[in-house]
Amino acid sequence: MHGKLTLTFTLVAALLAAAACSTPTSQGNGPTGDPGAAGGGSTTTQGGGGGGGGGGGASTVTDPCTLLTQAEVSTIVGKQVGPGDSSTNPNSCDFQYPANGVPDIQAGVDFTDGGLDDYCNKPGAGAVGLSIESVSGVGDGACFIHVGSLEAGTNLTFAKDGRVFQTYALLGPDASTSDIQTADKALALDALAHL
Repeated sequence: MHGKLTLTFTLVAALLAAAACSTPTSQGNGPTGDPGAAGGGSTTTQGGGGGGGGGGGASTVTDPCTLLTQAEVSTIVGKQVGPGDSSTNPNSCDFQYPANGVPDIQAGVDFTDGGLDDYCNKPGAGAVGLSIESVSGVGDGACFIHVGSLEAGTNLTFAKDGRVFQTYALLGPDASTSDIQTADKALALDALAHL
């Protein structure tokens, strides 16, 4: 059920870990102390996500399936998905079409504690095949993290109230990166409305 999705998230996590290991402990802050200002060498990173991710206090959400409804996800992906499922990961709510069997379409949201800079302002991301594109108007800051040329690897990472969230949409082989980004952003805005 979650094979392709798990592979995508595993790949992103491994690449972020490799980027962390390949960079010095200094965050490469520029002379102004701005965490988004890269110091030193160049990467293919296309900007930052804006800020460390959060206002006063961490979000208290404990069930990711309270962040999106079946109807919201169905409207966004254009197919009637099944109910949200968090049985394989208590921090992730996954929806799929068809509801049973091998999915043609998957979408969902997950959350973790931490700062947005850990994802959206990662020094050395380009060296491990990631590119990061800042996104405005979503939460306390957001970015798309692209895994090389994999369209399915494009996920929206955003912060709200001290917690980091990620939305994803795997829309099938005919979906463009633009289609995926539009769906990811719509999922994020719906999730934010439930916080």
